[in-house]
Amino acid sequence: MDLLLEGAEKLKLDLTSLQRERLEKYISEIELFNPIYKLVSYQDKDELIIRHILDSLAGVKVFEALEGSSIADLGTGAGFPGVVLAIMLDRPIVLVERMKRRVDFLKNVILRCNLKNVRIVSKDVSEVEERFDIVTCRAFHPIFDIIDDVDRILSPNGVFAPYKGKKSYLYSEIENLSNWDVSITNLHVPFLDEERIIALMRKKN
Repeated sequence: MDLLLEGAEKLKLDLTSLQRERLEKYISEIELFNPIYKLVSYQDKDELIIRHILDSLAGVKVFEALEGSSIADLGTGAGFPGVVLAIMLDRPIVLVERMKRRVDFLKNVILRCNLKNVRIVSKDVSEVEERFDIVTCRAFHPIFDIIDDVDRILSPNGVFAPYKGKKSYLYSEIENLSNWDVSITNLHVPFLDEERIIALMRKKN
């Protein structure tokens, strides 16, 4: 059994043949273009799958349980977690990315993977004007640096759901954000012995 399929099974994700095909195509596109575009850091294909694909997949069930249709991924870079979520979820996904080379790569991925539920907003987060039910990010700025922009683009009663590593890092980023309710969901990334969490943040009324 290959690493992607075994990891998905450990996450209790029953990949359809189309989802698996799209994930494999996405991995191939990263391998092809990463030497040119320097999109994401990894040593070999296994590390790419574990640290980026499975890491993103680990949050899928969290997003499935959240109410709301539209999801925005801020500073998506190579498409983590936004492209992975788009492959797995039947919801509209917006990838927010300002760097042209990354945008060019993402356009190619959307075309190659035939992702009809994805669009790109090629702007800095501070320039985004529309609102979303759910906002996420991964390996992006500290929360205290972007929370005002998140608040501005989050729909009423929306959820900010950033992927994070250690809880201690999260606590240091949110210690002065007393007007947000925060809950933490622990993630287990298959084959990775490191702490991973998703914070679910809702603005207090």
